[in-house]
Amino acid sequence: MPHTASPHVAPMMRSTAVSGLAWGFILFSLALMGLLALPLAPGETLAATLGVQSGSGGLTGGVAWLTEHRSGVTTLLMLGCLVTLALAIALLRRRPWARRAFVALMIAGFVGVLGGAALTPLTFGLLPDAATTEAVNAEDPVAGLVGMLGGLILVSTLFTALFAWAGWKLTTPAVRAEFEGTPVPAEG
Repeated sequence: MPHTASPHVAPMMRSTAVSGLAWGFILFSLALMGLLALPLAPGETLAATLGVQSGSGGLTGGVAWLTEHRSGVTTLLMLGCLVTLALAIALLRRRPWARRAFVALMIAGFVGVLGGAALTPLTFGLLPDAATTEAVNAEDPVAGLVGMLGGLILVSTLFTALFAWAGWKLTTPAVRAEFEGTPVPAEG
């Protein structure tokens, strides 16, 4: 005999914020995995243009190190994308464990981005004064890196706000009840 829902039980409401968050991270993970699959890394050309090696230190040395280790970095990023994708799908399906795991992911992202932001002044401190004053000189390859770092700071600020909001939203009583399948009393 097929199972039918009791007429006295109302279906659980699915919040738009949680669905939007899950779909956003699904699309972001898929897009990032697609980008990681493309051979976009500048390779040895960038290190040669900068005229530095990975052990030389500073921002350009860091870029050279990333270029030399791009396959390992890409693999780690791909694994992160797969974990995020799996958690976002489970979040969309309203699995109770997924809410807690996604909150942990948002906390890790928040701490990671803040840690990266804390390292940014140190990175600029490692640059010679000429590199930061010449940041607007399009002829200087370091200028592009400084500009890119400034853009990354802006993006990281946006991600910090997103991670904080998502972590908070997933811990509200209404969302917790949505994942636990219990009704929440009306506010008011």
